[in-house]
Amino acid sequence: MKQVLTSEDVIYLEEKLKAASPSPWSELEDEAVDSAWVIPSSGGNPIALFDYGSKEQNSADAHFVASARNYMGIMLEEIKNLRRRILELIQLNNIEIQKRIDLQTELEELKKILRSENEAS
Repeated sequence: MKQVLTSEDVIYLEEKLKAASPSPWSELEDEAVDSAWVIPSSGGNPIALFDYGSKEQNSADAHFVASARNYMGIMLEEIKNLRRRILELIQLNNIEIQKRIDLQTELEELKKILRSENEAS
């Protein structure tokens, strides 16, 4: 299983999200049976049926699928925002490092000049 989402993975997931039925999705349970369904909140036919496990497991799985659909767009946007922020911070850090290198170089040059002047006097 992958441990890191690549940019291509994020694009792939966004495409799958756009192709799926619109959110929000919700869970529908029937007290008389152990099955649970995932349905679009806008109405229509069930999107998924869970009936392979216990009532509790079916309900938990249906709730997870509905929640995953409802939050997927938010999570993908957050991933993109965090990646942009990380790049900004790296760039700012690189600028700061370069400034320090430049100051160190300038300091070394000034030390050489002072040594030369002290040796000349």
